[in-house]
Amino acid sequence: MESNLLHNVKAYFTDEVINKLSANLGETSENVHKGIDLSIPSLLLGLQGKSGDGLGSILNSAKHLFSSFDINNLFGNYFGSPAGTDNSKFETQNILGSIFGDKLGTIVDSLSSYLGIRSESISSLLGASLPAVISGITQKGSDWDSNSIGSLLNSNKSAIAAALPSGLGLGAFGTLFAQADSPTELPRETQTQVKNDIPHTPVEPLKPRQPEVVHTQERIEEGKKGAGLWWLLIPILLIALWLIFGKGCDGDTKEVVLRDSIADADTTIVVTNPVTQSEKQYIDVKLPDGASLKAYSSGIEENLIAFLQSDYKSLSDDQLKEKWFDFDNLNFETGTANVLPESQQQLENIASILKLFPDAKIKIGGYTDKTGNEEVNKRISENRAEAVKSFLESKGLGNQVEDAEGYGSEFATVPADATDAERAKDRRVAVSVRK
Repeated sequence: MESNLLHNVKAYFTDEVINKLSANLGETSENVHKGIDLSIPSLLLGLQGKSGDGLGSILNSAKHLFSSFDINNLFGNYFGSPAGTDNSKFETQNILGSIFGDKLGTIVDSLSSYLGIRSESISSLLGASLPAVISGITQKGSDWDSNSIGSLLNSNKSAIAAALPSGLGLGAFGTLFAQADSPTELPRETQTQVKNDIPHTPVEPLKPRQPEVVHTQERIEEGKKGAGLWWLLIPILLIALWLIFGKGCDGDTKEVVLRDSIADADTTIVVTNPVTQSEKQYIDVKLPDGASLKAYSSGIEENLIAFLQSDYKSLSDDQLKEKWFDFDNLNFETGTANVLPESQQQLENIASILKLFPDAKIKIGGYTDKTGNEEVNKRISENRAEAVKSFLESKGLGNQVEDAEGYGSEFATVPADATDAERAKDRRVAVSVRK
């Protein structure tokens, strides 16, 4: 049975709202409805996995963005109303990133593959669902207490997980989803409709990353019964997808060259937060002065601009220290802190952004995974953080860079015996905005 929380959130999505989203996204109303039905429990389960300061920080950002739950403005981002500014879209993506972390791309890819809907549409549906979810858990903005909201989410965890079909494979979304109660099957009518309308099979998520990269085997056994010969095609499809997309995880491509350890200065080229095939799309990112720069979609440039345009100074120092923006195209020469030529553009982009926000201060951090000698790890991470600082100083931005520090593996979360692709998320350079 659907919980009251899920019911209340879904109630926002009337036929009129669904039709407007459909027209805006260029998707059928049926596909939009299916996307919303999966986006809402995905967001709730993501929020349920947060606790303490993490949930509190997300709620603070949401309270700033969704200060009014007027239904006419609730979905303004996607209807072209005055509420639908580029800044609000960026801030919405920022909150989605805080909820799902480096799993955001994996979740978008998984939902897109499962439903047969474009990944861009799934991203927009998650964004459109976010204000409704925030309204639901805060009782239309009347209760922002993170403890009571956390209790509400925990009490609804089973029902939320049950709203996601088992064929989707919760384990692919990361540990917070894998640890949720096992979801039940969709109603037979819904399953039949999805199978008839959208020929597909759940596949292994394609995101190799960051942010934050675990390739989890899909839990496909539950959906095998009655599926006939179609399931015989799964191994072939997985192999084909691996051949097409898998090299981003092998470390054999030009963009992603990852070895056993960042600490191995003789053999390592470190790529901080390699982007996935779906992310590797250059777009024109608009700057506040009307100019634009080339950057990856949903990359550090977009996220940093959105944050600097927000009321970030209202956050506490501790909250700011928890917010880091990872470079997603920053490569170094083997065993050095010399930035490769193809990475210069991203550094130029960050410099251009900082020049438009002269009051903004940043700190630069360098990180490694848990392998290798920690003393060497610390030195290499510090050298690379200093390299970014030196570049920004050369652009006349030294007064905006408060510090550069190498943390080595201090904040690494992936075990040293994990695969190289899994450990990749711990090898990065990032910036944090300060007051």
